[in-house]
Amino acid sequence: MSHKWQSGDFDRQRLSGTVRHFAPAHAADSLVQIDLQRLWDRGKRLLLLDVDNTLVQWRGEEFAPEVIEWVERAKSMGFEICIISNTRKEVRLARLSELLGVQTVRGRFKPSRAMFRLALIKFQRKPEEAVMVGDQMMTDVLGANRSGIDAIWVRKMEGQEFKGTKINRAIERFLTGHVYEALISPVDEAPGPEPKRTLINQIIRFGIVGGTSFAVNAAIRWFLMFKVPYGNERFSVEAGDWLQGHVGWPFTLFSKPSDAFFPIACAVAATFAILNSFIWNRSWTFEIRGKAQRAAQLRRFFLVSWIGALLDLMISSFLNHVIGGQENRSVMLATIFSAAIVAVWNFIGQRFFAFRATKT
Repeated sequence: MSHKWQSGDFDRQRLSGTVRHFAPAHAADSLVQIDLQRLWDRGKRLLLLDVDNTLVQWRGEEFAPEVIEWVERAKSMGFEICIISNTRKEVRLARLSELLGVQTVRGRFKPSRAMFRLALIKFQRKPEEAVMVGDQMMTDVLGANRSGIDAIWVRKMEGQEFKGTKINRAIERFLTGHVYEALISPVDEAPGPEPKRTLINQIIRFGIVGGTSFAVNAAIRWFLMFKVPYGNERFSVEAGDWLQGHVGWPFTLFSKPSDAFFPIACAVAATFAILNSFIWNRSWTFEIRGKAQRAAQLRRFFLVSWIGALLDLMISSFLNHVIGGQENRSVMLATIFSAAIVAVWNFIGQRFFAFRATKT
């Protein structure tokens, strides 16, 4: 079964163990479409390049001007470049190496790890600092993955190729559909405007998740304020009294010890509520799958959420102090009013910052 070529990033963790070995980190329409600055920013310093149908047509020795320009630009940026090939035509390989002004490594047939390891040793680089660029899934991509090196799969150049490669191409066509299930960010298709219904669904789901997080937040606050005992007194009273006596400002601004402890209860409750919100908003509200960008999203999410938590803390503490009256009533009213205000901030911050679409 044939599949239309697609370029973009892949989340290999979406695939089963067997298919995962054949999935690249990225696919590009050609060598020159690979973003060198993006590779550099990701810590890549060594470019490992396949020859036939990646750099030059099969058996050819005339590089396209744009290929030479790409290689020279890579050199000027500080990349180390190495051709890795199992060709038996060493004289041709030497000529190609001289024409491009790059080094070569020859070894056992890919996908053996031997050549990849030799290249890493030769340039004294770690696997995570290297990237393999090639047109064959069964050799270039699989070999790189086996060696712990990110692979960039490029579309085969027009023209003939070695007859023995036809077997690899047949297996490749079979695997392609499964591998494309891990494609997460096509770069050859500009995103269209987001449907209005999607936004409405996100708001509804965000509201449901927000409701559960509010329940978590409110329950923990209430439990810490009223249900945790400390001798003959509540823990919130004893802790607030200690804060006012040993820490001082700003806890001395509150007239009652329990009010002084209230911001601490808010902070503890907010931490658990934020974790609950991240898990459900990422997987359900904004439907983000896989581990790609999860750490960065978590950092951005915590930034948005803690700013929201700070707003919540200030607003609810102020309202709790101003409302006064019955203590249970003032705590819950302060919690409800501040949550409504902060919910607007959190939705905007999460949608357009924490879980924003990653540009390729």
